[in-house]
Amino acid sequence: MARVPLPIAPSLASGYRLTAKGFARTLVLVAFVQGAVAIVAAPLLAGMFSVAARASGLTAVTTTSAAQFLRSPLGVGIAAVSLVLVVLALLGQTAVFVAVADLRRRDADLSARAVARRMRIRVAALLRRPSTLLLVPYLVLIVPLGHAGIGSILTQWVAIPAFVTDELMKTPLHAVLYTALLVLVWWLNLRLIFTIPLLVLEHVGVPAAVARSWRFTRWRSIRIAALLAGVLVPMAVTLGALALVVPLPTLASDHAEPAASIAVGAISLGLGQVVAFFIVGVFLMVQTQVLVAAAASSGMLSADATEDAPPSPAGVIGDHATVEGARAPRAPALIAGIGAVIAGGVLSATAVVPLAEVADGATTVLAHRGFTEQGVENTLGSLEAAHAAGAEVVEMDVQQTSDGGWVLMHDPDLNRLAGMDTSVARLTTAEATAVTVRDDAGHAERKPTLEQYLRRADDLDQQLLIEIKVHGGETEGFVAELIELIDRVDGADEHIYHTLSADVVEQVTTLRPDLTIGFIVPLAYGGVPETPASFLVVEQSVYTRALRDEVWSEGKALYVWTVQDAARMRALFRDNVDGIITDHPDVAVRQLTDVASDTALSGRLADMADRLFTGP
Repeated sequence: MARVPLPIAPSLASGYRLTAKGFARTLVLVAFVQGAVAIVAAPLLAGMFSVAARASGLTAVTTTSAAQFLRSPLGVGIAAVSLVLVVLALLGQTAVFVAVADLRRRDADLSARAVARRMRIRVAALLRRPSTLLLVPYLVLIVPLGHAGIGSILTQWVAIPAFVTDELMKTPLHAVLYTALLVLVWWLNLRLIFTIPLLVLEHVGVPAAVARSWRFTRWRSIRIAALLAGVLVPMAVTLGALALVVPLPTLASDHAEPAASIAVGAISLGLGQVVAFFIVGVFLMVQTQVLVAAAASSGMLSADATEDAPPSPAGVIGDHATVEGARAPRAPALIAGIGAVIAGGVLSATAVVPLAEVADGATTVLAHRGFTEQGVENTLGSLEAAHAAGAEVVEMDVQQTSDGGWVLMHDPDLNRLAGMDTSVARLTTAEATAVTVRDDAGHAERKPTLEQYLRRADDLDQQLLIEIKVHGGETEGFVAELIELIDRVDGADEHIYHTLSADVVEQVTTLRPDLTIGFIVPLAYGGVPETPASFLVVEQSVYTRALRDEVWSEGKALYVWTVQDAARMRALFRDNVDGIITDHPDVAVRQLTDVASDTALSGRLADMADRLFTGP
């Protein structure tokens, strides 16, 4: 039997046409369904994870405290419940969109009662099947990492941190493997994209839905990708246009009535966020409608799969909907409208403080391992290049060698930079500094000792952020020995320090309370971790203004790493974070100067709009 082709243009046309005909109902649907996830589910789930952390005796779950968290049955239990709720919320949002898409396609009853009946029947059937638990890895890992076919604010919670990506992409082999992994996960998303529609529209369990989606999408991945592109590209263009439009009233106000600019900007940004909320929701509905249309036209859905969907009464939305049928029910529409106005007001009010905060230009630019575009990381060449680029502070890494010396090295081994299958902990200082390290740009240099690096920094009058790396083979008093060495060369209080080790933070603050040391927190959930450190260093995906304010309220500074793109730099400079660590200090210095000199409110608003509406 010949395979029925998967139509692209007709499916896209059907998706847009049906969504447009029922546009008012779509807006109401988005307001209630997506609004419930954004306003209720997401904050509730985030709060539950904070409770889980505190149930484990922690103020926050970090890479350092993860072991303690896992030893707490109560904390792990609460986290597990929150994970299940994430799956249910994501499944519920997607399932409602699928049910509505199918009812529209069939000219069936599109009332809330009909949708609820469909959902009740399918949810009850799925809950009776233990195999439904297979949805957990699919909805919590594959979907968020692949970002194809299902969209929700909840899918943003699972992502590979930028610092992991940056490290993987520095080695050709790792870059290839990492890219292959992303392609594989994205391909899996395409192959399993009809799993949720089948669960909602067919009388099947999870294994059968997965198997049918897998069979149906064989050799059709490119066509499915084309379907998604036909929705996602217009959505990106629409959001980009919104980002350009939002600052225009404030730009006019800056020239005509500067005193009113903050109010105008806040209202524009608040309304813009509401509009963006509906834009994303409408396009998600279009995407769902397109996928259901493609599945139906390709014979994937059985004729009797929706026997619980009665025919449409007069005026209900379908391919031949009347004008009256396109109208949303009055009460839900009124509630949705009031909710949108309230949301716009709240968002406008919360935008006042960020808009009123003027960048003071005091954010420190720190060059990550030197300026690695101009020299091999953690070498004298990259130090000199970072100084020439205008970096206020140069970040670098030190490790102890087998004979108690200290050399500059980030990785625990020399595989990436020298192609040697050995670790710093096994080498003497002389052996480590005899190795020539290279990067992909063709730079080559020998690794310096810490003393050599300190002396060159002293010649340049360059302050350092010294990361104390711990590989496990250090001498018993290695922290004291390190401080003594730095004191001997140019004074330990001339520089600042940070580390991933909570124990090292404790030792430094005990031995030398006058030194400034930070605690590196790659991942932090639930709040600010307890630490005697003077500052926290957080990965950029963890950063929020709320976290900044909480860190500041505890009298600590906040640094963000590794910030690579100009838009993200500008956003952080606007927030006046204490420092950003970047591989591109030249770009950061230019952006800092530009942001500090841009006193017009429209400039601040444009950066905020760009981050909100066109960011990842």
